[in-house]
Amino acid sequence: MDTTKRLTTLLQMMLCLTGTAVAQTLEPNLKWGKPTDAELNMTSYAPDPEAEAVVLCNETQLRYELISGSLKLKRSTKKRIKVLKEEGKSQANGGISYMYNGHYVGQCENLVRLKATAYNKVDGKLVKTKMENSMVNHEDVDKKVRLTKYTVPQVTVGTVIEVEYEIESDFNYIDDWRAQCEIPVMYTSFDVIVPEYFTFNVDERGSYWLENKIETVNVKLSTGANKEALQCSGKHYKFIGHNLPALRDKKMLYAPASYGQQVSMELRAVQMPGHMTKLVSNSWVDVDKRLMEYEEFGLRIGKNPLKAEMQQAGVANIIDPKERIMAIYRLLKDRVKWNEKYTLNAESAGKVLKERSGSNASINFILINMLRDAGFEAYPAVMRSRDKGFLTVAHASINELNTFVVAVKVGGSFSFLDASIEDGWLDILPDLLLVDRARIVGKDYSDEWVDLTGLSESKTLSVVNAGLQPDGTLQADVQTKFTGSEAAYLKREFRTAPDSATFVSQLAQDLNCEIESLSLTGHHGLGMEVERNMHVTKQYGRAGDMIYLNPWVLSVLPENPLTEEQRILPVEFPHITTENLTTVLTLPDGYEVEGLPQPLVIRSEDGAMSCFIASALEGSTLSSRCQIHIGKTFFTPNEYPFVKNFLDEVYMRLQDVIVIKKVL
Repeated sequence: MDTTKRLTTLLQMMLCLTGTAVAQTLEPNLKWGKPTDAELNMTSYAPDPEAEAVVLCNETQLRYELISGSLKLKRSTKKRIKVLKEEGKSQANGGISYMYNGHYVGQCENLVRLKATAYNKVDGKLVKTKMENSMVNHEDVDKKVRLTKYTVPQVTVGTVIEVEYEIESDFNYIDDWRAQCEIPVMYTSFDVIVPEYFTFNVDERGSYWLENKIETVNVKLSTGANKEALQCSGKHYKFIGHNLPALRDKKMLYAPASYGQQVSMELRAVQMPGHMTKLVSNSWVDVDKRLMEYEEFGLRIGKNPLKAEMQQAGVANIIDPKERIMAIYRLLKDRVKWNEKYTLNAESAGKVLKERSGSNASINFILINMLRDAGFEAYPAVMRSRDKGFLTVAHASINELNTFVVAVKVGGSFSFLDASIEDGWLDILPDLLLVDRARIVGKDYSDEWVDLTGLSESKTLSVVNAGLQPDGTLQADVQTKFTGSEAAYLKREFRTAPDSATFVSQLAQDLNCEIESLSLTGHHGLGMEVERNMHVTKQYGRAGDMIYLNPWVLSVLPENPLTEEQRILPVEFPHITTENLTTVLTLPDGYEVEGLPQPLVIRSEDGAMSCFIASALEGSTLSSRCQIHIGKTFFTPNEYPFVKNFLDEVYMRLQDVIVIKKVL
């Protein structure tokens, strides 16, 4: 240990002299308001040379205090950040979210202190710039959540930023603490003292390791200015992390932050002096019942505000149940547009219809009332969207949820809709809402989860009939049928393109061919299928009497998005996918195939991933077939080697070149 300290001191002295830094040699500087020379001179972070910034130190401390006879929870946070690159200047902008008016009258959280400072070295001297009040603004996200945004001034490459704030809360629960963020963290700590009156379940999860210490201590609860204190026993929890990597956006993963190292403290019981023990922990059935009692949730279910419009449109005369449901949905969407916000709570139907716009929750409740008026069973199916991370079933809390979709019974089973759908159909939801855990609330309060990951299966079937000319020019008629999510994707691309010419140009670029003509069927409005017909040309390479041909014409897998050799995080596909491509190619007269690639057959043990690729020759006709199936959306880190190898193999085989040579 002594040797390590001596080496560390020596290296820090070298950094001060040379202006370069090796980040892991820095000892945590716990003196706030006093950045060290090593921190100021630091120019890179050796464990992650690409890092745009690094958290040098982040301390979070939670203490209970007696204020005006009530126990309040104070959360103090201090953070020091080093800006290393131009992109890291964005760390000057921050936001603090808190409950300023909770579900119960009188309970709230308040931001009682916020200050920030930028430290820069200018001509060898330390320049300190404090954040002014004008650089802080408050935004009410909804009736319960306030977001305080701030901007630290004079932040440039090389700046050390310090931010300190304190939140005073009437709530006894403790939010999850996350040790990692979007940039690397050199040192972080979570320090909590809990009086004996509260019982918590403490859980640590993640892929890294935190130092932790839990001990019984004497607790003094300050009562304010008179300096008196209430003494009791309690628990002291402290977690410390060193050199934690950044949680950057990973390809094929919706919420990397949810897999970072974190500590969860679930309040299980409260026993105040002279009172009976109160069990706080909820079951999910309790959560369901509370939701149905909320004015902005369950109490939104009631009268149909568009009853007259439904009667005028003759909705009741539509025989097919699914067509009738979608007719109701079309009618609603003609009246209101989604404002691109996913929420759990809803505004009143009157306000939404007046403004002709609303969140998915606000529009969904109107849809539920319309469906019920038409004789359907319809309920909210609450969830946590995929971009917010996985929902912890073991921790029953409304705070775990952020939105819902509409569950409507068709025949003997439920189908699903959401107000954010512009291009899909029944059971074709946006990828963000294809979660593995959703709850149908208000039906019978049974403790039951539904899995939506396999709901919006995507299917693509392409048939290419092509002819090859002696000069290497290929002409082909391409017919493709898109079903499910792929149909919705194509509709959205067409709908959002500036014009049809731009749409065709981008498609030609994606498919790496020239599109001579194109027609679409089913691409307007809602629907399950879209058919695309094209006539395309493509030029293949030629050398002497040989033509070098890739038989697929269409680009099925442009690249393998998984490039890491190892991965500690899962892989998520947007939806279940089946892709079929058949190419029938007529050779030019006087030419033959020199040789065909070996067939490729890959299948995972559980059958969740499979691929078949093969080519065959009959006379002058070359037939090639590719079938790829991805049968689930979530693959664990242990499955990553197979998933990466699968995509590597498929990608390489789809690059195969077949030699077509002239017969002498």
